[in-house]
Amino acid sequence: MSRAYNARRKAKRKQTRTAREGATDAHGWQPPRARAVIPALAVAAILGAVGILGFGGTSSALSKAEIQRRVNGLLDGIPQQGPTLGSPKAPITLWIYADLECPTVKRFVTAYLPSIIRTWVRDGAVKLEYRSLRTDTYDEQIFYEQESAALAAGRQNKLWNYALTFIHEQRETHTNYATAEFLAGIASQVPDLGRTRWQHDRLDRLLSRRVAHELHFADIHALRSTPSFLVTYETGASPDSAREGLEASLSATVEALGKESSGDVPTLGIFGAQQRGLEEIGAP
Repeated sequence: MSRAYNARRKAKRKQTRTAREGATDAHGWQPPRARAVIPALAVAAILGAVGILGFGGTSSALSKAEIQRRVNGLLDGIPQQGPTLGSPKAPITLWIYADLECPTVKRFVTAYLPSIIRTWVRDGAVKLEYRSLRTDTYDEQIFYEQESAALAAGRQNKLWNYALTFIHEQRETHTNYATAEFLAGIASQVPDLGRTRWQHDRLDRLLSRRVAHELHFADIHALRSTPSFLVTYETGASPDSAREGLEASLSATVEALGKESSGDVPTLGIFGAQQRGLEEIGAP
């Protein structure tokens, strides 16, 4: 991404803020990002359920100890391998595209992700795949560094611990707060993470190449907002009830996040049977 690209993004943000503040006509402000692509499902009941089962808000006042209690409790006993959370034999895969600095991602993580993990990941029906998508991190280099830091934790099968801790401890957006000291501070909170190895691995250029690959893949599939979701499944291997339940829950989540984030609408795509292109992003 070039300086010109960053300049365009900055100008677009300014234009969006101006439009939002000045929209007083009957049409109102329209969101600048891609609208959600969701199946038409009855989701009201599930929406209420996922909200109730979440972490209960996005307050930044939680102590580091409380954040770790919640993160570790949520992930405890679930296998991790690189960017994957859940059983490798799970017939349904949910790809989650995220920017670690995105406030909407934080809302998703605190209010909706716990229900998805408890309902479908723990019982082995669904596995989650973390993917990088830059939307809110202002500085391109910082984005690559923080995503590589998470992937480096993934080499010790701790990516989800690292990513969720980072997201819970987000600071004010567009302030370039994710310094080397901040990233190291997140790593220090991840249980059993080898710090020396992590410091070495996060500088590996292969991780940056993986992030670039993921950005390219997201662009091909028109993913513009975070979080965005892609669902794949093995034909005939997953119960229809699990697949339909997950899709309904995600639809409800996307709808709720769109309302809660003032038009920053996430995207949900249902790929159906596993596609060859999705298998080409291997572990770093």
